[in-house]
Amino acid sequence: MLLRISLHLSLLLTLFISSVLSGPTGLRHTLTEIKRYTGVGETSGRYLVTLKEGASRKTLINQLVKGGKGLRVPTEIVYEWGTVCNGFAAHLDPVSLALLQALPGVESIEEDGVMQTTASITQTNATWGLSRLSSKTKLVNQDASQLNFEYTYDDSAGAGVDIYIIDTGVQVEHTDFGGRAQWAQKPVFGNYKQKDGNGHGTHVAATAAGTTYGVAKKAKIYAIKVLSDKGSGAVSDIISALDFVAEKFRASGRPTVVNMSLGGEKNAALDSTVANLVGLGVHVVVAAGNDNKDAENYSPARVTTAITVGASTISDSKASFSNFGIVVDVFAPGENVISAWPFRSLPVSLPVSLHVPCSGESCNASLSGTSMASPHVAGLVAYLISLGGTNISPEAMETKLKEWALDGGMLAGIDLTLKL
Repeated sequence: MLLRISLHLSLLLTLFISSVLSGPTGLRHTLTEIKRYTGVGETSGRYLVTLKEGASRKTLINQLVKGGKGLRVPTEIVYEWGTVCNGFAAHLDPVSLALLQALPGVESIEEDGVMQTTASITQTNATWGLSRLSSKTKLVNQDASQLNFEYTYDDSAGAGVDIYIIDTGVQVEHTDFGGRAQWAQKPVFGNYKQKDGNGHGTHVAATAAGTTYGVAKKAKIYAIKVLSDKGSGAVSDIISALDFVAEKFRASGRPTVVNMSLGGEKNAALDSTVANLVGLGVHVVVAAGNDNKDAENYSPARVTTAITVGASTISDSKASFSNFGIVVDVFAPGENVISAWPFRSLPVSLPVSLHVPCSGESCNASLSGTSMASPHVAGLVAYLISLGGTNISPEAMETKLKEWALDGGMLAGIDLTLKL
């Protein structure tokens, strides 16, 4: 019975569209293209329909609802406009959309996208790293242990962008994430428990997108654990995680950033995987490494299409430990960086300075490394995508960041109200 109704509906729709396309004089009408929303954030689920000059809105809506030949289709008209815009907004199913495309009075059909406020916010309890990103001049306060720096940003703040933290895991319950952090659908690659038993991943995630410590304060954080609680992991697990991210990106179509605050000796398979992920349109940000050597000899730092980040100091110099070289695209704050820290005992593998006594899930700690520099840039990429309201290619993003960097490649003094 359902099949018979469906076939009947399809036949009537085909006959109706055919008659409209040919018209009474035999002149053919080109189907109106449906413009899909490509900006940041979800659509309202409605469609915006504008009509050609002189077209009767009432007549067209009547045609749409009745379907021309007694064919009634489900349509919910939400708004009608007739003063400065001739058209309407409506919830439309595929049949309704097909009918609209065929009606000659229609000028345009597009998905109802999302606009966002453009107000600037100044945070007064920021880390020096956040402050240096937006400060036009060298910081007067050179005490990196303080949390009294200013960070001015637009309140779009990374909304609508996904950041995957490929690391030791993330304590997603930490108060600095404000409920925006969660484990990915496939949370662990390797024989590990689903938790950040190290602290590195939580620190990195909060620098990218924490409420207090992060650049992109409204971005979504997805945790994937590929490193043990001692901070090491197999390349095969890392490649598997990246392959999973590619699948999720293809399925969602959402702007996606991957942060990889990890590295090791040259590995062709890992480099190829990272390059292929970038080729799909995912922004991949990687740490340059901490051996004060040429990053060309490290993977995935040497991947030219990824954004490779070295570490800078509060005085705008290269951190003594940071790798360098032609493959390093930019330098970002990476020495004495304060960020979120899991509430538990300290790991055996990291020299950590707890900034304040841990209290519940609001603990923080100070770390140094290109691992800390990379998430500043990952968060900045997410922030810029959200600010502009649309995604750009990873290649274009890398070019923009290089253009904005100071002499020596230091990312600082960026106008964080400037759209891409």
